[in-house]
Amino acid sequence: MNRSRFYSLVLMLGISLCTTALPTAASASDDPNTAYVEIAGNHNPNAGGGGGGLSLYGDHTAFMAGVSVFSSSELDDFFIGFSLGARFHRKNPFRSSVTPFIGLGGFLGFTEEEEEAEDDDTDNDMDGEVDEEGETESSIADTLATIYPEVGLHINIPGDGILTLSARYNITSKGRDFDSWIYALGFTIPFYF
Repeated sequence: MNRSRFYSLVLMLGISLCTTALPTAASASDDPNTAYVEIAGNHNPNAGGGGGGLSLYGDHTAFMAGVSVFSSSELDDFFIGFSLGARFHRKNPFRSSVTPFIGLGGFLGFTEEEEEAEDDDTDNDMDGEVDEEGETESSIADTLATIYPEVGLHINIPGDGILTLSARYNITSKGRDFDSWIYALGFTIPFYF
């Protein structure tokens, strides 16, 4: 991970920590809507990603939807897409200091490539010029779908936040040779409306 990505992550987590100190409009007994951010990775094979989105926590379940990125040295590509997941726990993690969970989720993503488009009779870059020198066109180069079971712990942080540690086994659409364990660190903050 290069320094700028690391600093961006620290900044995002810092902002998230600061916003947890803000007062909320609802009582602690209401189930909050939440926003989450997470990073994930593994070193063998080199794979990683992250994402963020919205989640809804109840007494025994959490449902998440967001935008995610995934990259792997074995796949030799960088995918961006959408993720969905559900987690099941015995207690609401906002009302307990440590809450184990199991879950199931998925990711559907794509990667783009640039192709020459100097001779296709189309203004691909929308600048008013058709088939100019160096004009390119984007197209979907590859897709990736994964499903994963996961296990983890929610750790309630005083001030209305949850730190999440999890391990998931990514089962990919690329075949069993590309399946791998991914370890994730996430942070969730509540908001009420």
